[in-house]
Amino acid sequence: MICAVCGREGRGFCWVSPPRPGVKRQFKRFCSMRCQTLHAMRLKAGGGVVIDPTHNEKTAMEAVLPHLGEYVASVGMDKPLSAYSREEILQMVDVVITTYFDNLRELTPEDVPF
Repeated sequence: MICAVCGREGRGFCWVSPPRPGVKRQFKRFCSMRCQTLHAMRLKAGGGVVIDPTHNEKTAMEAVLPHLGEYVASVGMDKPLSAYSREEILQMVDVVITTYFDNLRELTPEDVPF
């Protein structure tokens, strides 16, 4: 199952709706305590919580840029994204995700649940 907040793989954090007569109980899975907390905030606020990136998340996004640039340069700067092969796209996604989460772990090692 995927995280009900961010769409990443669920990691054991769960929420089950309280029992109510005539209403089927809902089950949601989350990737982290942070996403579980955001879901609780969203419920309390009536569903309107916007998830803005934190300072560390913005820093991790910035850290991706040099690695992404290196990868694009290795594929060919003049090659349009529409001409990338499936394997090249998957490798680019891997570069972005790996760099992002590696940097986020370095910035907040005690806070990252994975």
